[in-house]
Amino acid sequence: MFSINTSKGPVSFARSVGPFINNKFQPTLSGVPVHRHLLNPCTEEHLETVHEAGSEDVDLAVTAAQTALKGPWKHFSGRRRRNVLLEIAQALEQNIWKMTVLEAACGKPLAEAKYDIEESIECFRYFAGHADKIHGMNFATEDNHKSYTVKKPVGVCGLITSFNYPLVLAAWKIAPALACGNAVILKPAPQTPLSSLMLGELIAKHTNLPQGVFNVLPGGEAVGSAMVNHQGIHKCSFTGSGNVGRKVMAGSASSNLKSITLELGGKSPLIVFADADMDQAVEDVFGAIFSNMGQNCCAGSRLFLEKGIEDQFLARLQARVEKVKIGDTLNEAYDFGAMVDRVQFEKVLAFIDGAKKEGQGKLLVGGKRFRDKGYFIEPTVFYDVPETARLATDEIFGPVLAVMKPFSSLEEVLDRANATPYGLASGVWTKDLTKAEHCVQELETGVTWVNCYNLCSSHLPFGGVKESGFGKDLGTEALTEYTTVKAVTIRV
Repeated sequence: MFSINTSKGPVSFARSVGPFINNKFQPTLSGVPVHRHLLNPCTEEHLETVHEAGSEDVDLAVTAAQTALKGPWKHFSGRRRRNVLLEIAQALEQNIWKMTVLEAACGKPLAEAKYDIEESIECFRYFAGHADKIHGMNFATEDNHKSYTVKKPVGVCGLITSFNYPLVLAAWKIAPALACGNAVILKPAPQTPLSSLMLGELIAKHTNLPQGVFNVLPGGEAVGSAMVNHQGIHKCSFTGSGNVGRKVMAGSASSNLKSITLELGGKSPLIVFADADMDQAVEDVFGAIFSNMGQNCCAGSRLFLEKGIEDQFLARLQARVEKVKIGDTLNEAYDFGAMVDRVQFEKVLAFIDGAKKEGQGKLLVGGKRFRDKGYFIEPTVFYDVPETARLATDEIFGPVLAVMKPFSSLEEVLDRANATPYGLASGVWTKDLTKAEHCVQELETGVTWVNCYNLCSSHLPFGGVKESGFGKDLGTEALTEYTTVKAVTIRV
């Protein structure tokens, strides 16, 4: 057993910290096992030791998944798959506080962590509703012939997630994959594997999912590479950086041409027009960049303000930033947490220090470490940032907002907003719906929010364009990522 201390008292967990294969935890088969020591990023104190998987464990998980696909899981009707997904949702709901604590122990405020678990539960319920409605189509093409299509599961799916939303990102991939009848091997980010491992434990204890259908392999690049290059894995869905995304594609090309879904980085533009509700826009912009301490693929990290409102807007934004309470996220008194680990902490501080030294803009607020212990960085805002500054071009993945020079016209700001290789998300604030619709049509992103930000519904597809990747999580579009379509014609 191990426990995590919170402001409401300690929370205890069963010791589930190794590979989860065939509905049970087991020692890694790796000849030289790797033990990763996880720290609470708010205190830098030891949290837990995880026994990471190796390539041999990937082989074992693939074999388990293949066996499951040929065994009882193959004969589960859509109705039975629906019921399993509902059982997963119920198990999460019954353990929502424990799951919340595991997410918050990664540096995320308790309120945000609880919201993430609730959204994960909703995701499983949403795709449960699709499990018994996956079907092909009938066609009247030729006389004396019957033509139709059949949708089949892809097979073994390798799912690789990022550290910033551990359970949410896993649910986005697991739920549609299981709804379509696939078997799953999940590799959570090495910094944040605990909630995924507990999910395996809950599935084994509280659902009728056959063994081998859901497997979890904690580990780093070696495990991910073994999965991407494995001949027995037929689909890979990856959320993470562009550099690793390219390796995923290369692995697919050099192995079995497995299908790929990539959700990569972003440098999302936020556009605030002079006619916007300023109080609402300030609050939305604050959340767009500073939720989860900026560790968000669709973080609104480039802000464009219409000329004439910049002074008033920035004054209100600074006042909002100065209200945050930074501290240990396992205490409900704090609403702003820490970078996930020292690597991310030092990377973000290097961006900030470089911006100061190189004059990449004027510092409005923040810009330094908070406290001497813990990986805390103050929410930081630079303004009058040049278009070519690294603050404006590179994904920082931290609490740093680049306020660009004000814009004067609609077409100008759209050109500037689109001047990036990324295309994940964008936000627009205006009371003019015609103007808003024009932005929706012209912004080169996979998601656009108008007069709001960061609202991801299970009903709507999520994914980017350009170098932010391709393919979709969520929505009915996600079902196409986990099925193949066979065309059938019969002479009758």
